[in-house]
Amino acid sequence: MVRLGRRLQWWSLVLIALLCCFWLGQASRLQARSSAVDTLAQTNAPPPTLAPALPMISGNFEDPQGRFQIGIFDGYRVSTAGTSPLFEAPDGSLAYTVAIAPLTTDLNQVSEADLVGAAQRTFGRGEGFAAGDIQPIPGGGIRINWTGQLSQGTVPPQPIIGKIFARQVESNAFLLLVAATEAGEPQLSDAIIALGSTLTVP
Repeated sequence: MVRLGRRLQWWSLVLIALLCCFWLGQASRLQARSSAVDTLAQTNAPPPTLAPALPMISGNFEDPQGRFQIGIFDGYRVSTAGTSPLFEAPDGSLAYTVAIAPLTTDLNQVSEADLVGAAQRTFGRGEGFAAGDIQPIPGGGIRINWTGQLSQGTVPPQPIIGKIFARQVESNAFLLLVAATEAGEPQLSDAIIALGSTLTVP
């Protein structure tokens, strides 16, 4: 009986030891897995913030002289700036216009520099307009990045950025300009692409 009691005691110790090893192994694996997840979470970049969706095109603006048509974003105010239409977001973060500038060079030899010159003559008289880099666009014409300043009443001027699609049509340069404040900047590229697809010249 004494020997049986010792044997049972010994088996109990063995079982306890095995259970401890199993538990420690599980804990070690869980800790390693948790550490791996933490490391993965630390090395993964946070998901990108999506730009606010642009409103839908809800109608067309027809130039009173029949020179062009362009889409109007839903909810945008329509007014005029000189002889050109002006379309503005309700919060003022994005605006666009279409201007027509006569070309002053041989129409068979119009260059990118001539289109940039037309844009500068048209928009460079105010708001600190400064043309930036230029890229050709499919179907002819160029895209001009630009910067400037927006002055409104007694509020200090705030920086604005924009893009222009400039294209020759016979003896004129058609200039689609989009301007954005800091709040509207995420929508700028999508806006000019969407509007460029709606601009038609008879």
